[in-house]
This record gives sequence, structure tokens and C-alpha cells, in this order.
Amino acid sequence: MARTALTPQRFATTGLLATYVTPDAVGVSFRSSGKQVLHVKNASGVSITVTLKIGATVEGQAVTAPTATVAAGAEKFFGPFSDSYDQPDGTDTVFVDLSAVTSVTVACLTL
Repeated sequence: MARTALTPQRFATTGLLATYVTPDAVGVSFRSSGKQVLHVKNASGVSITVTLKIGATVEGQAVTAPTATVAAGAEKFFGPFSDSYDQPDGTDTVFVDLSAVTSVTVACLTL
């Protein structure tokens, strides 16, 4: 299964009306230049876990990906993302997993 590929939406002095999408069950991906922020809205009745996949290794060992909880009916912003989050394929792509996607929407915003 493919991840939902998000297109970063640029902030503007005249305002940004962000477009939100329901992510794929596998999670989301987006290209990062270090200026991107992921906005997760959880309209479900239960908390979800967001896992920020780290693509880097230290001395050949995988690094534990940080997780955060988004409470039921809440929303959170994540980022910006350093190069450590880039996947090792050389495309500057960040992967984010979500424990559930029912009633969850996301948007990638960029400065």
C-alpha cells in the first residue's frame, strides 16, 4: 500500500486556506526542506498515536521514532523536520504513521 503523498501548502501574507485530506491507513509522506509542518486533526472519539519515522541510523543502528498522542477531538502541529527524518532514498521525503485514520485529516504546511 502506498502512503498518502501530501503536497506542502505555502503560507502567504494574504492568508492560506489549507486543504485537508484523510490519510491512507499506511500513513503519509511529504517532501521536506526543513520548513514543513504537519497539521493533524483528530475528530474521532478516541486518541491516536502519531509516529514520526526517522530515516537516519547511528553507527548502523536504527533510531527509535518519536511518537505523540493527539487526543480525541484535538489537533496538533508537528515539525519542522530536520534531515534526520528524511528517508534513506535520497528524496528528502518524510514518513509519518498514524495509529488510526477514521475521522482524521491532515495537511502539510510550509513557510
